[in-house]
Amino acid sequence: MLKTLYYIRNKKELQELYLSQMPELYIRSEINSILNETRKDISPGMRLNAKNIRTDEAIIFIERNGTPDGYLLSEELKIKLNDYREEVQKKKLFLKKINHVS
Repeated sequence: MLKTLYYIRNKKELQELYLSQMPELYIRSEINSILNETRKDISPGMRLNAKNIRTDEAIIFIERNGTPDGYLLSEELKIKLNDYREEVQKKKLFLKKINHVS
């Protein structure tokens, strides 16, 4: 029976959820890459040493790597994931438009 995933609060939880699917080094590298994208206003050292992650950062990880084995996303996380996907699609369409104009 699948468990419902309601939140991921920190890097350690994220690693534990995905360790059966991918190497720990990949998980760390991926989340640090996401933190570099989402926390540009924070110094690189602080990003690397951050322990907690925001829901939007967890959503990006889920979008790129799928739902962890044995889990279903809660309704709230499903909504956030769909919102993120829509936002990414809008950005792609916008970039496509401005590239065709110039």
